[in-house]
Amino acid sequence: MTPSFANHIEGSATLAALQKEADRLQLLLNVTHILPWEASPSISNFTYVGEKAADMLGYPTEDWFQPDFWQAHLHPEDRSRAIAKCHESANALDNYEFECRMIAEDGRVVWLHNLITVTRENGSPRAMRGFSIDITESKENETALLNLTGRLINAQEEERRRVARELHDDLNQRMALLSIALGQLTKIKEPVDLGRRLKSVQNQAREISADIHRLSYKLHPSKLDYLGLAPAVKSLCQEITALGDLEVEFQQGDLPEDLPKDVTLCVFRIAQEALRNCAKHSGADSAQVTLETSKEGIRLRVSDRGSGFDIESDAMRKGLGFTSMRERLRIVGGKMDVHSQPMHGTVIEVSVPIGQE
Repeated sequence: MTPSFANHIEGSATLAALQKEADRLQLLLNVTHILPWEASPSISNFTYVGEKAADMLGYPTEDWFQPDFWQAHLHPEDRSRAIAKCHESANALDNYEFECRMIAEDGRVVWLHNLITVTRENGSPRAMRGFSIDITESKENETALLNLTGRLINAQEEERRRVARELHDDLNQRMALLSIALGQLTKIKEPVDLGRRLKSVQNQAREISADIHRLSYKLHPSKLDYLGLAPAVKSLCQEITALGDLEVEFQQGDLPEDLPKDVTLCVFRIAQEALRNCAKHSGADSAQVTLETSKEGIRLRVSDRGSGFDIESDAMRKGLGFTSMRERLRIVGGKMDVHSQPMHGTVIEVSVPIGQE
């Protein structure tokens, strides 16, 4: 083999290896929604943009090479800040990063995280090379999480206000009346009247005690701590049935004796919320609750034959009740499936693994 032929083979192998690496890099950029580009120091003119440009914002690649393309398509609220950031950083830094929003061809708002390197000549910026990463989805998730947090906080504060009103306007006044009734007993001189009045005071005390128990149960059911998940859910079904509007049938399979407290509270609260929704919205006169152990862990099933609903509706996707259920399950690694159609009832199936951190 002659030296020139050997060099040719070696050079071909090197080119093939370089092409393979370039293909890998391009695949990585496409999968991760990263756009490589080169531009003048102020990004007033692009000299190169990657293949992802058209997919990312919808504009044809040739549009990116028009003067001031970047500035013209920045979000109005970000334009002055982003331009000033690039101008100041190009003169002072060799590497910097920032986030901005751009308006896509179809009107979408696209969030970009930009990583930029400045090339200099005689100390002055000559060109800029960068990667723009599409972070729109993470920004939307962040916004949704903030909105959810705000709604949950508002719901919590509203519940606290309701409890405070109930304590002040109802229980506090009834306790005051009970105190007055007890004081009046000291003035009774006829024994026959004393027995009747004591009976009345006893009934008032019993009613107040029952309401305090009900209010405490809403805040945190003590049966969960002392009896466990199954007795607490069974008691919940009995209490809802006793109200008269919804008859709840409870079925129980074998359950581990020692369940983690977070799993126990999660499953109970979801059963409570599901039955509350059933009683309030379904129009059904009966419901079924099944609690058992499956290969996935603890399995809860709540079903009814009521009016049902569209699972693609805002009530399902954004309703605080279902959102709260999903958030509780996320914390313990559980999952929830909802099956419902208008006029065909609803089935909520929940599974929670046992023993996960």
